Amino acid sequence: MTPAPSRYLLLGSVLMILPAHGRAESWSALPPPPALESSAQGQQLMLELIINQRARGDIVAVEHQQDHFWLRRSDLLQAGVAAEKLPDERVDLRQLPGADVTYDETRQRLLLTVPPAWLPAQRLGQAEQRPRFPARASNGALLNYDVYLTHTDRAGSRLSSWNELRLFGPAGQFSSNGVYTQQLNGSLSGQQEGYLRYDTWFSNENEDAALSWRVGDLITDALSWSNSVRLGGVQIARDFSVRPDLVTYPLPAFSGQAAVPSSVDLFINGYRSAQTAVQPGPWSLTNIPFVNGAGDAVITTTDALGRQVTTTLPFYVSASLLKSGLSDYAFSAGAVRQNYGVKSADYGAAAASGSYRYGISDWLTLESHAEGSDDVVMGGAGGLLKAGSLGVINAAVAQSDAQGQSGTQYSWGYQYNNSWFSLGTQHILRDTTFSNLALIGSRSESADSRYSLARRSAQYTASLSLSDYGSLGLAYLDISGGYGERTRLWNLTWSKNLWGNSSLYISASRDRDLGSWDGAISLVIPFGEQSSASVSVERDRQGRSNQRLYASRAMPTEGGIAWDASWARQGGDSGDYRQGSLRYRNNRIDTSAGFWGDDDNTTQWADLSGALVLMDNRLFAANDINDAFVLVKTRYPGVTVRYENQAMGKTDGQGYLLVPAVSSYYGAKYDIDTLDLPASVAASRVEQRIAVKRKSGFLLDFPIEPLRAASVILHDTRGQPLPLASQVLRAGKESSYVGWDGIVWLENLQARNTLQVITPDGRQCETTFSVARGEPEALKTYGPLVCALPLPQPGAGALVQRSSAGVQHD
Repeated sequence: MTPAPSRYLLLGSVLMILPAHGRAESWSALPPPPALESSAQGQQLMLELIINQRARGDIVAVEHQQDHFWLRRSDLLQAGVAAEKLPDERVDLRQLPGADVTYDETRQRLLLTVPPAWLPAQRLGQAEQRPRFPARASNGALLNYDVYLTHTDRAGSRLSSWNELRLFGPAGQFSSNGVYTQQLNGSLSGQQEGYLRYDTWFSNENEDAALSWRVGDLITDALSWSNSVRLGGVQIARDFSVRPDLVTYPLPAFSGQAAVPSSVDLFINGYRSAQTAVQPGPWSLTNIPFVNGAGDAVITTTDALGRQVTTTLPFYVSASLLKSGLSDYAFSAGAVRQNYGVKSADYGAAAASGSYRYGISDWLTLESHAEGSDDVVMGGAGGLLKAGSLGVINAAVAQSDAQGQSGTQYSWGYQYNNSWFSLGTQHILRDTTFSNLALIGSRSESADSRYSLARRSAQYTASLSLSDYGSLGLAYLDISGGYGERTRLWNLTWSKNLWGNSSLYISASRDRDLGSWDGAISLVIPFGEQSSASVSVERDRQGRSNQRLYASRAMPTEGGIAWDASWARQGGDSGDYRQGSLRYRNNRIDTSAGFWGDDDNTTQWADLSGALVLMDNRLFAANDINDAFVLVKTRYPGVTVRYENQAMGKTDGQGYLLVPAVSSYYGAKYDIDTLDLPASVAASRVEQRIAVKRKSGFLLDFPIEPLRAASVILHDTRGQPLPLASQVLRAGKESSYVGWDGIVWLENLQARNTLQVITPDGRQCETTFSVARGEPEALKTYGPLVCALPLPQPGAGALVQRSSAGVQHD
């Protein structure tokens, strides 16, 4: 007979085993994960498809049969496998050449590895380009002016006033400029008085086509082996300056293949310029920085296991080439402008000129030019060839016919530069009978004016960086004129940065024909961020020695006072030379005065320059505006305006600020400081990014409206605050919520405001209050307002779905 304690122990053990046995039976009832089958019957699986270790999250239907895996062609195409590698609608992965497949039974994945060339090509760096902002312009007018007064002991006083009148808007830009001169006292022979017009034109641009056109006075386009001429007529030209987002010259593109997800690092001349992740497959890196000349690119590819492959590639970049397939052109026609700067309107014979360039490939650009009038016809063709990483070669030939006499011009050259060395040469050889439009355009009524083209010219330049020993430059110029004169000059320069920002500069030049030479030594020492001083010793070609002292203070960016002064001891009988000037500038005017001269003759001068802008029916004074500008409007005074994160000033009493120095077609950021606004107003936009058309202005509006906001206290009929977190709804407005003590903050108030309140437990009530005209001028509290809220029902509850359009209960 079993003892009692043993019986109890046995009974406890049975009781413990029975539940465990039951759990074991329930677990064994769960279906096992799909396993490989050796039978001839296929098995349908739903697996995650992993290609070259890249998980896309795709779950695909897989048919497994006798160690073969079948997928639909559409699933592989969606995963990025090249279509030409998948000839059938039902693909046996084991039969794909070069592919490997593994079934991960535990994690229910199908691991497929294919050659990287089968996967989609990736162009890296495209998404990182700066977005394009189409340029805009508002209607307005502008007058640039520069009034200059001089007085000399011998010639008396003379006043000159240069001005430019500009009208602009979305339709284009009109400009007319000239100078008015008047002799106030004394006399100055050979100087005319009155108004002299320089240029008048109307133009516009098409950004999408990178095209511009111009009517009026213009300068024809020229290639490196042709000349420009002034016309009065019409011009249409490719204009890449309106598209700063485009790079017109070929940049190196580096490509490779990744078998698995990896990262690519690009180093240009030792500096990291790009780092990006790549997926399996071919890739090309195109976000190369804007480099010029020769260099080395080091590409390092790192996979998920840390394995690295490094490749070094040389490259050469030249901005003179065009990208493959890109064209550049300019065509002009009109009448030749003569006596420019002497007469306001002197136009001669009809003439036309055109240039065309085309990028045949990234290493070859072809170019052509033609021009003609009744007196002369000229045409030619040439090209630029990139010789690998050895530089760029250019060559061209042109033929002319002037009154029955033909002539030929040959041009050739070579340029090479890298980070420490540069070399260049350019040659032109012309027949004595070669002619072009530039000879017609240079005609003048001035006495003894003879013009001709140089018959032969040769230029050689070289520069060398000596690292810690400065930089060295060498140039040689050899020009033979049309009348037999010849000029041959050597020039040698050396410069080095010394302590701080100080620098030493030495130059020497020699005229081989005259047998003379001159040179200079200059030491520049800065004092602080704005001021500097220099001392120099010079020797001219007559052998006279000059010593010069110079000190200056540059104009601060925000305006203020600048000055400069110099003294020179001149060789010979000229005496000492003295010069000094003082300048003051604010955001409305720029004025300066000074003197220069020696003991025999001294000139005093004064200058006042600026601009007047008419826009938004208001007149504004500003510094001279050479390109584009932006007029910021806030409607509130004293608001700080920033241009590209740089404070430009505060708005005036009417809420305006003019930003005068803006680069056209560049999408710049403008923002305002809302801390300068009173608490009773709000700005719907505090930052905007815009681009402005060339020679135009834009009215940039930052809407600032009265806030019309207030705190409202809500009570029920018993005088108790409404429950915390109660929802407050208004028609067409965002919902608000009741805080502590029944207070709710409301914005965009109307003259009459109806509030619908819903408590967290679903009860509702409604109340109304009015806001007097012109209120609230400052933050104000209304109430307590009574909202007749029903008493809570015992056990009642509601789930409230919040919505600005209404309320729903579940």
